Amino acid sequence: MKRSMFLIILVFIVVSASSQPLNKISKDRNGNPMLEGCCTREALLQEPFASWFVPNYNTYKIDSATAVQLKPYIANKTFVLFLGTWCGDSKREVPRLYKIFDYCGVQPEQIKLVMVSNHDTAYKQSPTHEEQGKNILRVPTLLVLENGSEINRFVEYPVESLEKDLLHMLSRKGYKHAYDKSK
Repeated sequence: MKRSMFLIILVFIVVSASSQPLNKISKDRNGNPMLEGCCTREALLQEPFASWFVPNYNTYKIDSATAVQLKPYIANKTFVLFLGTWCGDSKREVPRLYKIFDYCGVQPEQIKLVMVSNHDTAYKQSPTHEEQGKNILRVPTLLVLENGSEINRFVEYPVESLEKDLLHMLSRKGYKHAYDKSK
């Protein structure tokens, strides 16, 4: 009886620990606070990150005519968002993406946030290397997954607009991000 109770408690601890994001704060190469690794949206709502996240979220005007078209495509997708809290493009685009996600009803469990470093020895890497094998060269990079496989990605800035780019990606209408040089 004691052994089975011990195993149940151990399993609970392991599952709880592995399902909780780290929200690890360190210093970037300029000495400013930086998030690293898997994080939650709530980490971005804490200072000093809230000082850019909240105003960029609040001031963004959604193209609702396009965003409403995204809703049917959202349900079976997962989004993995690589960003740097030190990166100007991430500071601009990530709050806007979240505003669109909120408008479209994307559930928190559909989004995985991965914060990458700007240190020379770990540039655009996370502590547990979620970026490995994913060709993350610029941030933000949003991977759109369906059934665990990448169907497309957004890299750094929109080609048309965030809403239109997402619609092209999710509806599989031949979207190519700004750095995609393939034909």
